[in-house]
Amino acid sequence: MNARWTLLALSAAIAAVGCASEITAAPTSDASARDVSDVSDVSDVSDVSDAPDVVAPDAPAIDAPADVPVPRDLPPDDVDPTCPNRATDRCLAMPPGPCGDLSDGVERVVSFAGFGQDHAPSCAGAMTSAGPDAVLPLVLTQTSDVNIAAAPGSSDAVVVALHPAEGCGDVRQEILCVNGSNAIGAIATARASSLPPGRYTLTVATARGLDVRLQTQVVPARPRLPGDLCPGVAVTPDGPPTTLDTRGFATYSDYGTTCGYFSTRALGWADAVFSYTLTEARDVQIEVGGSSSEDLFIEVSSVCGSTSQAVPGCDTGLPASRTLRNQRPGTYYFTVEHHFDVRPTHVLTARVTTSAPTLPGPSSRCPGVPVAAEAAASAVDIDVLTAGPTLSCLPRQRASAFWSLTAPAGDGDLLVNVATSAMRGDAALQVRDACEGDPGFGCVGPVDRSARSVWTRLPRIAAGRRLIVQGATNSSGGELSARWYRVPTPTTTEVSGNLRCDAVTRIPPEGGVFAGSTADATAVATPPCATTMSGCAGARGALYRLDLTARRRVVAIERSADFDTLLSLSGGMTCPGRSFGAICNDDWYSTNSQVEGVLDPGTYWIYAAGCGATQAGRYTLEVAVLPP
Repeated sequence: MNARWTLLALSAAIAAVGCASEITAAPTSDASARDVSDVSDVSDVSDVSDAPDVVAPDAPAIDAPADVPVPRDLPPDDVDPTCPNRATDRCLAMPPGPCGDLSDGVERVVSFAGFGQDHAPSCAGAMTSAGPDAVLPLVLTQTSDVNIAAAPGSSDAVVVALHPAEGCGDVRQEILCVNGSNAIGAIATARASSLPPGRYTLTVATARGLDVRLQTQVVPARPRLPGDLCPGVAVTPDGPPTTLDTRGFATYSDYGTTCGYFSTRALGWADAVFSYTLTEARDVQIEVGGSSSEDLFIEVSSVCGSTSQAVPGCDTGLPASRTLRNQRPGTYYFTVEHHFDVRPTHVLTARVTTSAPTLPGPSSRCPGVPVAAEAAASAVDIDVLTAGPTLSCLPRQRASAFWSLTAPAGDGDLLVNVATSAMRGDAALQVRDACEGDPGFGCVGPVDRSARSVWTRLPRIAAGRRLIVQGATNSSGGELSARWYRVPTPTTTEVSGNLRCDAVTRIPPEGGVFAGSTADATAVATPPCATTMSGCAGARGALYRLDLTARRRVVAIERSADFDTLLSLSGGMTCPGRSFGAICNDDWYSTNSQVEGVLDPGTYWIYAAGCGATQAGRYTLEVAVLPP
């Protein structure tokens, strides 16, 4: 195969089997989206590329066709006049600048030598953009469909983000963002549909800074039907249902939803776009139905097609519905992801109804409501909460609640827990002494991973000390709850040699904190999450035994600054326990792991390991044994 087309051909093949990387689609506004209402020929609209599609906002024009406006108010061009590494290390004020234009279609190798970490694409996790990044120019002379493919070096990860030139690095103006970390070959692939003539910049971010092979293909844009792309089809609030016939739509997702199948590029899944406008604050109920044997997925955004600007929360069902409390005036857009092959009528029906706004209750305002007695959960309905102050350790925060806690009599620590009952969603917490000022305690949450229940230990909290617990979630529906326990202050126990079943470390009935090393460990257990697909096969770890004589809640957390952790908890009379039914986690608090469960009397085994055969080193294991 011609080497020039190797990268794009490989990325197209990956997309075709539904395994391409996750994408955050383009922010487009009603004013900036291309008018697609006058379409005279859509006979070949389904003959499309397998790469993901996004639609871009208007970009600043270039000196090309006479009817394209000249860019104004651009920042001064202060970039280096040379182009080291076939890219620059900062934003370009007037692309293409010193570098070659990506629209030439030539495959290039981008090096990051001497470059730093200057950008934060919206779809990049804490690990996938930890290394250096680079900026490359893209100049279009006509409205185009643009395919992008980026392949990182071995064991590295790559993230690409496209911006209009004047919005380089600004998440709010991000046209597309693709994280290749979960794709076969880690290749990040995307397609931007109907990108207007203009100047753009492509940011390429890495985890380790290895060379990235990059190729862009530019072709003239094809026509699309109303509702297939932004700005979508308008739905009148409290009006009649709006029906949308999706025959002739692209047979893939242009934007997708964070709770749907877009992240895995599942074949047969596509999307449609609707909009509605509020003139005053209202509670909003969105319902979308259609004949199908598969659920629909629905996500609302203040910027059309943008999951980075979505109203936190994503819902699924048949019909799919979404409730938004006290939504402010403005125009909103909702993307509906659907499986067109199992919908014989190809029709979606959308309705938007409104009611008087639900005002925030006391749980939404600091200092909140008193927390319940020890071990009892204090729960609040997520749908009546407001977003509240943003917690740094929780991406895409949707709702926040406050509880006040007065430390009980006695000495020792406090364990505080916040959890969401929603199956799709994460939780985070932060404890503070007062509503204003420095919280004094760190934010505890999943960061770029996933965690439905989070715990923090507050050391040596004196009786009578007043604390405020803020819990947050990105889930919709269900409850957000807080609970606490008074526990003794532990002493860290140094352990060694517990790398085989004949040398396990026994955990005291009350739990404890342990420190050790897995550097010399072997894979003596096979936890269910230590798979080839997860990248954790061959997990090497240390073994612990816990004997329970009564029903207890057990929380175990493994932390390491040396490696990516993996932790499992399994039952059974013989070491290392049964894999079937085991609780297993790789990455709960970023690369630290947590397992939790309410367990009956019996013998249990904890395996403190790393994610994969190469992940090993010093670690700490904290085990709390609590009333259920």
